[in-house]
Parts: sequence; C-alpha cells; structure tokens
Amino acid sequence: GHHLLYVLMVIVPLSGWLMSSAKGFQTVWFGVLPLPDLLAKDEALGETLLLVHRWLNYFFMAVVAGHVLAAVKHQFADRDGLLLRMLPGR
Repeated sequence: GHHLLYVLMVIVPLSGWLMSSAKGFQTVWFGVLPLPDLLAKDEALGETLLLVHRWLNYFFMAVVAGHVLAAVKHQFADRDGLLLRMLPGR
C-alpha cells in the first residue's frame, strides 16, 4: 500500500514533465525553477504521454481513496485506534 503511494508520487509528476517536454511546454518547478526538457518536441508522443499522465492520476486518486477508506475502516469497524496512533507524539 504505502510503497505504491510513494512510487506514484514520483511517477505522476515525472510523466507530466515528460508530457510537457514532448508537447513543447516548459516545466517550471513550483513556479520558480525552470526544468530542462527531457524529450524533443513530438506532438504525437505528447498526446500519448497525456493519456499516460491522465490515467496515472486517476489510478493515484483511486489508491489514495482506498488508503483513506482503509483508515476509516480501521477506526470505525475494527476500532483499533489507528487514527489516534497516527497523531504526532504517539
């Protein structure tokens, strides 16, 4: 569960960077640091990468939603105090 979230936190932005590069758009990290293009401009590849980026985002949202639902299940169905244990200092 957690490993997949971490992998997606890297792959989703990277796929967006690749897509932007292929479409000829400059990627600027947090609106401050311009990043170099990773690929030469290629509109067809950019469209393919747009679909990849979009579906990776949908998958990421589903994994996050599943993660939240699992935490809610632990709290209210299992009553194992999971949410309290997630608080700092516990």
